[in-house]
Amino acid sequence: MVTRDAAATKRRILQAARREFAAKGIAGARVDAIAARARTNKRMIYYYFGSKDGLFREILRQQLASRQGQHPTLDGLPWPERLAARQAGTLDITDYVRLLMWEALETRTRKQPVIAEEERSALYDELRERVVLAQEAGELRPGLDPGQMLLSELALTMFPVAFPQLTRMATGRDVDDPEFLAERQAFLVELAGQLAGRPVET
Repeated sequence: MVTRDAAATKRRILQAARREFAAKGIAGARVDAIAARARTNKRMIYYYFGSKDGLFREILRQQLASRQGQHPTLDGLPWPERLAARQAGTLDITDYVRLLMWEALETRTRKQPVIAEEERSALYDELRERVVLAQEAGELRPGLDPGQMLLSELALTMFPVAFPQLTRMATGRDVDDPEFLAERQAFLVELAGQLAGRPVET
């Protein structure tokens, strides 16, 4: 019973902290606000996670593990459809994108090591290999650098979520507008066809 209660408390803390960190970053997040939202006290947060930084690192580590588990669901899709599907998935993970932005802004300035860098590097190795496979299948031009193509793929799909105000000004639509997603996916499929050097059938 104690173990079950402890696990439930940790889950509540992580859920509350994810929202707090996504909204305010590491420096702006308040441990007492996280504790209140999780229906616990600050002492338990420090007991389970050691510090506010430790709590942030655990949240991002779990988010990364969750995202890594979702990547295989894109297997089997041609690169154009995979790019469009990745865009749809990214619109569902606003908190994750914000956490990555806060990580870039705050942990880099404090010269802290990248969270779970080895695991993340292995994931990006796999994603680069998928770019190579897409090139071999004729879905992408073979001369494109796989690392640069992967970076461009991430930028294409994450930018609208990271900068919703610029998305609205550029397209006239809000990022959570279903019409925006439909237009964005159609555009990405067409763009992918151009990158393959061939027209896309519609």
